[in-house]
Amino acid sequence: LVTIGFTLVINPLQIAISFLLAVLFTRRFLGSGIWRSLIIIPVAVPPAVSAIMWSAIYRPDGLANAFLERLGIPPQPFLTSATQAMPSIIILLSWIGVGYWMLFLIAGINDIPEEYYEAAALDGASWWRQVWSITLPLCRRPLAFVLVADTVSNLLVFAPVQILTKGGPDGSTSLLMYDIYTRAYTFGNLSQ
Repeated sequence: LVTIGFTLVINPLQIAISFLLAVLFTRRFLGSGIWRSLIIIPVAVPPAVSAIMWSAIYRPDGLANAFLERLGIPPQPFLTSATQAMPSIIILLSWIGVGYWMLFLIAGINDIPEEYYEAAALDGASWWRQVWSITLPLCRRPLAFVLVADTVSNLLVFAPVQILTKGGPDGSTSLLMYDIYTRAYTFGNLSQ
């Protein structure tokens, strides 16, 4: 149930953000290449290293609580709270995954013939209408690929859970792969 809930939250979140960023970065504006590169950089960092970096960010005296303190919000128990641990893992995994899925969607958007957008502009279609009526329908195949690949990727999450929470607190982050690992190597139950 934890894995199903996790998947129902993270997949739409990652795909929506990736699609919006892909649409944004296929339009030419000042600094778009730099921003695209900054979003793609976390893809090159192994998940275990990302988890260690984020463990420092989520510490009680870490960067996240320092930022919240500036906003007048008291320190938060990100990884030690049963209600905040999973959202903290989701933020970490989205930081890693959004840039990766964005690359596939940028490739799909770049394959759409420019003539469609020119015709829509001549008909007076707004930017939002072009995205809704041209970009989204013509990106069905890349979106379908990203949906399937993202789902598989998120079902195989192990390293961040192992490093940050060990499935806790109270099993709130015990995702499928971590549960399989625990049953096999901690309890020695290889049959399940």
